[in-house]
Amino acid sequence: MYKTTIILLVLFGINSIFAQVEKNIYELNSIENLLTDDVKKIMDDNLVDKKVVFLGESNHYFGADLLAKTEFVKYLVLEQGYKNIVFESDFFGLYFDHNKNIENNLYPFWSRSVQGKELFEFIEKHNVTIWGLDNQMTSYYSLKNFTEKLTEFLHDNSIEVNADFLELTETFIRNRNNAGKVVGKSNLEILNKELEKLLENQDVIRNKLWFKFIESYRSNIIMNSALNSSEQAIVIRDNQMAKNLDFIVNKMPEKKFIIWLHNAHMIKDNYGTRSGQTMGFQFAEKKLNNSYHIAISSVNMPFRKSRWIEKYSKDEENLLHFLPSTEKNYLIDARQVINENKQYQQNEYEGMFVVDEKKIKTNWFNHYDVLVFISKGEDIKIAE
Repeated sequence: MYKTTIILLVLFGINSIFAQVEKNIYELNSIENLLTDDVKKIMDDNLVDKKVVFLGESNHYFGADLLAKTEFVKYLVLEQGYKNIVFESDFFGLYFDHNKNIENNLYPFWSRSVQGKELFEFIEKHNVTIWGLDNQMTSYYSLKNFTEKLTEFLHDNSIEVNADFLELTETFIRNRNNAGKVVGKSNLEILNKELEKLLENQDVIRNKLWFKFIESYRSNIIMNSALNSSEQAIVIRDNQMAKNLDFIVNKMPEKKFIIWLHNAHMIKDNYGTRSGQTMGFQFAEKKLNNSYHIAISSVNMPFRKSRWIEKYSKDEENLLHFLPSTEKNYLIDARQVINENKQYQQNEYEGMFVVDEKKIKTNWFNHYDVLVFISKGEDIKIAE
């Protein structure tokens, strides 16, 4: 009798936990008209006084993630008045070039993909301004203009630098994909020291824009100096992306912003994955209660076998266990789940929101405000 009672209590506890999540799960429409009226009502309520909405993808090469994010962009622009979109792309280049030469200024998995076509047509039609937050100068604009503009700024302010500084800068920019190895450790140190001195120069300090450009450039140098530590480089990058985003948002206090990036960068709490080091956490910590974090992930991808999905759906320690079906699109209001049961601030589950070589078990409910599951995934297709 005692054992039976214990088993029943355990089962009741599991069912109770499941029920608390279940009532905050919403079925979505098909991908081309994703958001239902019920989901829009939730968003309407949660976006009151939210100046920044983070919109994440589980992998840059998941085409269905991009399509789903596009549906959220439409809603945010047309119904909530968000008229600026900040990409996980070149802070310097997009600060000047904005919506020009998109194909060469943004990463091709967005700008040149079949799935991205509708997004950029919508952005153009509705006059949404493009910005960037990344310290990595990967745009065509930076390739052609960064060294020249930096030279002009130094000349106009009569600031002297090491004789090799500008030439090394040009070499660094032109070899952006392999800059650390091409420039070399000793030359990276020269660049780092010169940039450090510039950031202490009063003319640079007074010019807030160029201070930020130089600070961002220096962080990229430091990233490339961490040749044997990709984890260290990620932390440096996230830290600077948070600063760059903060600069853009503070520059236009009356505007609202959509932030387009990978889910890993926009985790909003300091628990679990790269504790306290993500861009999302660092930004949210400064801008308390001013941001909303929507994470998107495709479920049935070509590389995932159906039997794996079935197995995950039956696993009580996997997020898919909560979904009524893996053949439809769903949204979980994670913020409301936690509001109703604080236990979910600690509960860990395996999930697909950060696609990695290894499985990640973490507190997804606390990392994001909304979890979006897209049933039918597809790979990015680059337009010919």
